[in-house]
Amino acid sequence: FAFRRLFDTCDPHDYVIEEGTTHVVWATGDGPLFKVDGVSVLGEGTRRGMQRAQLLKNVHVDDHVPADAWALDVRAARVQVPAVDTTYWCHVTKVPRQLTRKHHVVKYEAMVQRGNEGLVHHMEVFHCEAAVAEYMPLYRGPCFATDRPDSTRVCKRVLAAWAMGAKPFIYPKEAGLPIGGADFNPYIMLEVHYNNPENKSGWVDSSGIRLTVSPTLRPNDGGVMELGLEYTDKMAIPPGQPRFQLTGFCIAECTESGVPAGGVLVFGSQLHTHLTGVRVVTRHVRAGRELPELNRDDHYSTHFQEIRRLKRPVQILPVGLPMTAPPHPHLPGLCNDPRERHARIAPAARWVGQPATQPCGTGGLYVDVWVHPPLFGRRAGVYSNPA
Repeated sequence: FAFRRLFDTCDPHDYVIEEGTTHVVWATGDGPLFKVDGVSVLGEGTRRGMQRAQLLKNVHVDDHVPADAWALDVRAARVQVPAVDTTYWCHVTKVPRQLTRKHHVVKYEAMVQRGNEGLVHHMEVFHCEAAVAEYMPLYRGPCFATDRPDSTRVCKRVLAAWAMGAKPFIYPKEAGLPIGGADFNPYIMLEVHYNNPENKSGWVDSSGIRLTVSPTLRPNDGGVMELGLEYTDKMAIPPGQPRFQLTGFCIAECTESGVPAGGVLVFGSQLHTHLTGVRVVTRHVRAGRELPELNRDDHYSTHFQEIRRLKRPVQILPVGLPMTAPPHPHLPGLCNDPRERHARIAPAARWVGQPATQPCGTGGLYVDVWVHPPLFGRRAGVYSNPA
């Protein structure tokens, strides 16, 4: 059985199937199809559900993994998750001795402990940017605890980012994320955001991220650029708003200092917000002229935050002005869920919102890039070393 329709029927009452998230509601009757009662979806035997999907997905992704690749698992260790709404858990670890030689990360994916799929909201792996010989305490505890060692604050360069709904992310054959080497501090940190709105006790979790790494280096070094808003209370949405919009800019002064002269190529993007986010878009402006949007999701869900490979790479130059901002002044609200209880803001985003008496949790954009030709750039969120 197949159902077909146009992406855009030009009927204002029809749902437009776009590049972003589509919420597919489905139901099946008892059958058979040639009987009236068989096609009814109101009977006791009806099965129904809802599935989020990106229907217009880039399916031409080379998923080849080199034969010499091996898995580096970065996992939490039986965390006793506190019975509170939100917990950020940090886990510092040391990479294996194989990474004294430079490798490339060619793929990464989540390893969410079975049964904890609704608890683990998102995870990131950070590199601790310190001198090669500097020791890093193997801290394991709440990220915002007062007893967290100050020396671990340097663990903030993003190596991998995953959120609910995301599938494995595979780097294009032209690039890999550099990890290891003679000038690489051997410590990394896993950060896990646990979302426990019912304040349930008894959760034990050992989720994490698997990095697939290869000693065979690719032509270009990849990296992660983060754009958007800060973790501050000034991003709070005033009460009683029918809609609200927040805009983050990566201004020319930033790109001029952080992007190499030859620019970077963006090949993947993840839009990220917390519970109140419902719409996110990333615009691209160069020298006063707006270029095609880099990423958009008009039906964004915090429960389906894929890292999406773009259909074609987008070049960002130092004179550019990538930002998370609305394309039209009448863009509907994006931060419209009054259930959001905390003010933590993921490191980048654009969103809007409706009535919320509490500060509105914000969101972010994670952009996967590579420098072509290989150059060195390590500011403004672009990380690259000569291959």
